[in-house]
Amino acid sequence: MKLNFDYKGTKITYDLTYKKTKAISIKITEEGKVNVIAPIGTSIYAVMDKVKGNAPWIISELYRNRPQASQSQLLEQYTYLGKNYKLEIVTSSELKEIKVKMLRGKLVVETYTESTAEIRQAIIDWYKQKVNAKIKERLKAYKEMFEMVPAQVEVMDDNTILFRSDETCITANVRVGIMPVEIIDYILVSSLCRINGLVDGKEVGKMEEIIPSFEKSKEWLEENKNKLTL
Repeated sequence: MKLNFDYKGTKITYDLTYKKTKAISIKITEEGKVNVIAPIGTSIYAVMDKVKGNAPWIISELYRNRPQASQSQLLEQYTYLGKNYKLEIVTSSELKEIKVKMLRGKLVVETYTESTAEIRQAIIDWYKQKVNAKIKERLKAYKEMFEMVPAQVEVMDDNTILFRSDETCITANVRVGIMPVEIIDYILVSSLCRINGLVDGKEVGKMEEIIPSFEKSKEWLEENKNKLTL
């Protein structure tokens, strides 16, 4: 039996099978299919409630298992600070280097080569510069609110790291640039709280003081951190 439901704008479809088993189980296949097995006689509404209750985990697993884009593949559009920009490539033999810029609501790449690998790397480098500048800009906004603020910022194209920080340096994944500014602010302030020894109730109090809607940002990050693709 095939069922589906909508979870915060994402349609989740799953196959329900009844078998002689003790409890409802949910499995995600390598192909991205959601299979649900329920004990014979279980109310369909009980099954639906169980699956809906696991929606955040299901979405996370679906995106975690999704094949990563090829290192030489370009996207039709790129997301920067939460907004989408259609990719436009302009080729000219007169150019000596690849230039990337925002122009007329598009991400424009002026290039002397048709190599998708080189173009993609230029886009990644552009994101690195933008993310580095944006993090430093947001740090200035919170500098007076904390005793310790890292002075260095490093941006990497490394899928094993999303964001980490200590007293001296912030290391961010280039894909942080995909996030809306309020999500970047949430990550920064949360890190600054930890660096300055604010934990548990003190951290929550500080977060509520600086970013009243931080719970929404936390939820967004949990749901979307595995969807950030460049």
